[in-house]
Amino acid sequence: MLKLGFGALATVWLARDLIEKRFVALKVGLGSDEPLPDREAEILSQIRETGPGKHGYERVIELLDMFIVEGPNGFHQCLVTEVVIPLSDPKARQHCSYDVVRQIVEGLAFLHGEGIVHGDPHITNFGIALPQLERFEERQIIDHYANPETIPVLDAPYIVKSTDLTEYLKLKKVFPGDSVTVKIMGFGRAHRINKDPNLLGAVPKMIRPPEFVLDELCDDRIGSTWSEAADIWAVGCTLYDVKSGGELISKSTLGSLKDYLFQTIQFGGPPPETWPKVWITEDRQQENCWYLRLSCSELVRNRDIDTLAPALCDRAKVWEVREADRNSSKIAHDEERLAFLNFIKRMIITKPDERTPMAVLLTDPFMVERRKAEESI
Repeated sequence: MLKLGFGALATVWLARDLIEKRFVALKVGLGSDEPLPDREAEILSQIRETGPGKHGYERVIELLDMFIVEGPNGFHQCLVTEVVIPLSDPKARQHCSYDVVRQIVEGLAFLHGEGIVHGDPHITNFGIALPQLERFEERQIIDHYANPETIPVLDAPYIVKSTDLTEYLKLKKVFPGDSVTVKIMGFGRAHRINKDPNLLGAVPKMIRPPEFVLDELCDDRIGSTWSEAADIWAVGCTLYDVKSGGELISKSTLGSLKDYLFQTIQFGGPPPETWPKVWITEDRQQENCWYLRLSCSELVRNRDIDTLAPALCDRAKVWEVREADRNSSKIAHDEERLAFLNFIKRMIITKPDERTPMAVLLTDPFMVERRKAEESI
């Protein structure tokens, strides 16, 4: 019917299930040489088989069907799911309450409990379900978006512009609805916890964990690839963004990977003792700024140095400054906001093995209060 969006691995369309008489999202993957299920299909199938009845299962996008089609570009994995709008959509972000934070954590705790690392947990892969669509007939929606805009491109006759479903639902006064149900999606880079990923995590640069950046800087010789702990860091950064109106580490301050690595350590605290001694301070017109003094080859040669420089910045002060930058002085003494920040800090820790597991975060005072508030409604 209508194109909803696209990403690096697939394009998503709004479609109609003629048997069940419901709207669905049809995700068509890139072409491949063999008609085999892709990683996302395997992971979602596993979740569908083992997840029902477990807490947090309902936070994962529902897989309704899957099949493979052959076309000019090879075989395409097709996934049929419920319709979801990503939180990256400005209209969805307006309705990101603290309860949205709670639901995301419940979903990630479920995934990790099932032995699954998401691998790509960022704001575009968290969304809101749209059951409101079922209030309308197919023809009503098609007529509203009649003659979709096409965009000329060089390597194909045309490309169809994505459709903004929320524009229609807001016009009909049914969005966001009485409640918001969060769904986790985008499992193209997911993998089992005890297995190395086929595809590295692809989260935006400003939410990558420090060990992942170090691994990239040093050609896999130091640091680590994507992991359960990496999921936790990226989710912490994303949840801060969701409720603060801006990134924890801003795009505008990013330079090289080295610059970013230092900023992660400012927020997350000292690096593991197993990392090489690589830190010195330089003023560079900013207090407490960290800069790498060794090249990658020197990093590897000096990795056995058994003493590390102590923490070179006041982590609490860094967070305080970030809150001030977010113009949050009026909420600095808001108990709920402070509880939220303490909750986020348990995920934003430089040492991967010290990040609080998602299942433990479910018992954090912030999460407990959010559940009480939801149950009282």
